Amino acid sequence: MKILHTSDWHLGKKLEGQSRIIEQKLFINDLEKVVKDENIDLILLAGDIYDTYNPSAEAEKLFFDSIKQLSLDGKVGIIVIPGNHDNPARLNAVNSLAKDYGVIIYETAFQKIEPAIYGSLNIYKSSPGGIFIEKNGKKLYLYNLPFPSEAILNETFEDKKFNCRIKEILEEGVAYNDEEIPSAIMTHLYVAGCMGEGEGALELGGARAISTRDIPDVNYVALGHVHKPMTFKGKNAYYCGSPLEYRVTENKFDKKIFVVDISLEGTVVKQIPITNYKPIKEYTVNGAEEAILKSNELLGLDEWIYLKIKLSEPLTNSEIRKIKSNKNVLEIIPIIEIEEKENEVAVYNETNLEEAFIEFFKEESDGLAPNDNILKLFLELLEEGENDETN
Repeated sequence: MKILHTSDWHLGKKLEGQSRIIEQKLFINDLEKVVKDENIDLILLAGDIYDTYNPSAEAEKLFFDSIKQLSLDGKVGIIVIPGNHDNPARLNAVNSLAKDYGVIIYETAFQKIEPAIYGSLNIYKSSPGGIFIEKNGKKLYLYNLPFPSEAILNETFEDKKFNCRIKEILEEGVAYNDEEIPSAIMTHLYVAGCMGEGEGALELGGARAISTRDIPDVNYVALGHVHKPMTFKGKNAYYCGSPLEYRVTENKFDKKIFVVDISLEGTVVKQIPITNYKPIKEYTVNGAEEAILKSNELLGLDEWIYLKIKLSEPLTNSEIRKIKSNKNVLEIIPIIEIEEKENEVAVYNETNLEEAFIEFFKEESDGLAPNDNILKLFLELLEEGENDETN
């Protein structure tokens, strides 16, 4: 079966207050072309369709239009799971209308889909969280696990047991495949690679992580949550990443979608680059005059711009207006260069040290912010260090 794997659309997301809807529409048009050119049977949309729990009407309309457009009016099946940014009930509200277009939207874990004809898909059998799909004589068993929060799973668990519980859920899910057909998994969570014993409770940016050891051996694992394309080839597990650059750190890697040909004989994965219609760029200049010149130089380009300016004194309002005449300049970041005086000691308080730690953490973790527990641990260590110095 020919599958297109995509995720993390974040429809409605803004960048410093600027809408990305136009770029997102262009991406959907490109995706439709791939669907047609590659003769796709099934699209897997692995969560974070929206950017917020209560998306705007504009974002919801784009989603409704997109599933109709990408399904080619029911000729291509689409399976959707909610991510941590999504409101599952809000997504599921369109389910009755989506059925005719071959679209199945999961609302929660262990949900049993009613066997029926969904557009061009024949869901001839189902299990809790799983569906047996037949299309054009090709069959696939797909197990679906939405973002596994305690609310989605309808259970509580100890942090140290999180990865063990996810491993158990996935193994039980794929075990429902009692036919000689390929198996696949779609889920939205962090895979942190190989972790040592006792590290199952590792949290990144507020979300618990699992190890590659916790993933069952199946023909393909479609992952969502991480915005950078990543592969775990030993497990046939892939993050396709987000289609747009949503933060400045994402300009360090190309955006992609994956086209996957799954059969019992093997899995072939084709990575297709996505056109970056308006990349995020960061420039550093010296002084206000050079900043104005750079802003004018970039005026006709489709770029989102962060402009760092090395300054010996603050910008005037007039200089700011001239720089901001380029509407693509999202943020002016002044770098104040103050001449150091002999024996002068910089004083850092707890607040700016915390901010510096957050920025450092983001740089080292693909833009993910530390959660409250990590921040608390950092501040406790900071306090211990201060106590040691005073004793």
